[in-house]
Amino acid sequence: MELEKNIHVNEWVDNLKFNRFHAILMILTGLSLFFDGFDSQIIAYIMPQLIKEWHLTPVVAGSIVSYGFVGLMIGAVGFGMLSDFIGRKKSLMIALSVFTLFSGAAYLAPNFNVFVTLRFFAGLGMGGTLPIAITLVSEFAPAKIRAKVVTGMFAGFNLGWAGAGLAAMSIIPKFGWRPVLLVGMIPLLFIPFLGLYLPESLRYLGSKKRFGKAIKEINRLERVAGLNPRNWVNENVVQPEPEKKVGISILFSRKLILMTILIGLTYFFAFLCNYGLSSWLPTLLVQKGFTLTKSYSYGIVQAVGASAGGFLLGYLMDKFGRKKGLIFSFLVGGISVWMFGFVSSNAFLLFLGVLTGAFIMGAPIAMHVICGEIYPTHARATGVGFALTVGRLGSILGPILGGVLLTMGFSFSQYFLIFAIPAFVAAVLVMLYRTDAKGESLENINTQTISH
Repeated sequence: MELEKNIHVNEWVDNLKFNRFHAILMILTGLSLFFDGFDSQIIAYIMPQLIKEWHLTPVVAGSIVSYGFVGLMIGAVGFGMLSDFIGRKKSLMIALSVFTLFSGAAYLAPNFNVFVTLRFFAGLGMGGTLPIAITLVSEFAPAKIRAKVVTGMFAGFNLGWAGAGLAAMSIIPKFGWRPVLLVGMIPLLFIPFLGLYLPESLRYLGSKKRFGKAIKEINRLERVAGLNPRNWVNENVVQPEPEKKVGISILFSRKLILMTILIGLTYFFAFLCNYGLSSWLPTLLVQKGFTLTKSYSYGIVQAVGASAGGFLLGYLMDKFGRKKGLIFSFLVGGISVWMFGFVSSNAFLLFLGVLTGAFIMGAPIAMHVICGEIYPTHARATGVGFALTVGRLGSILGPILGGVLLTMGFSFSQYFLIFAIPAFVAAVLVMLYRTDAKGESLENINTQTISH
């Protein structure tokens, strides 16, 4: 079938209906995030054993999480820039390899210093996986349902959190904390499948003028999706010339600096609330009188709630706009965290676990949708990675602040009141966003972002 040269591949991809190709892409990236989520959360479940074995204070124990998040920060921006340079596919495979190997090596850690060093290096890979997956899926998702596709893919991360809880419940009481780290090495068997089946971004290939490779990827998309093949030519793939600024500097250009700051601060407060809550939840519940296994179950409930919340927020954002869905999430989530401190029954605790999972852990998922849309192709992964890096400052501060609050003797209810405040601050920041797109191409959203 002939194809007019004025039909651009971006427009064609944006207008496709969801098909088998999109489903496979979501499965592959979702599995990548599953393992990322597993390794990110498993530290919270082994924390009580580490405190006991190495005689750690709450503040020092919180620093274990924070060392990993320093790696996450560096990895997010570093792998984001690498992805804009060598491509989404290769970068994702490298990131997965890094965090898998170093996470598994922590099994052999003889002391605290070795353990936190290995967690730092594992964090480099974990930090890189997320921005690359967000960028790749954003660049292939149909415009009208992009939020649903991105949040649906991210369900893999939250299920990884739940998987960490299930593995902890099954393994730690019988065998201790070390064997559970070996579960995180399963991605070594999965990475070869990414090499075979994961596509490279058409927008990335076009921006690098790799037209032959782009057309091969289009042909594969058509074949997998069951579409009629067309005679694509280079003109269909050409991308606009990028600005002279490259790397992080473009994020602070006059056109993008305001959104870069607002997005980064929103991630910071979202992660401050998120990780201040999740990192200490098992320990807090044990101190409240729950069994260790019971405390794990609440973490699982939150993770499942986050997956459901991601789907709900994706629907709301596609239907009502990005800002409205995100503001709703932060407000409901903040109220839920505050109420967490006043629970008096198991049923109410589980209910609030679902709500905080859906709207506190779900809020960053919704953030990923916006962040993956506002930056141009040649800086998209860098922009996502930088925003996540700023957010990781909140991830570092959250566990440390939690440890400080516990050391100072703050009560159960006071702890959750303090960590509800960042959610309300994040809601105010979202109100200042320039864009409130829904169902539009990435290029149109870029134009709206820089034109205000």
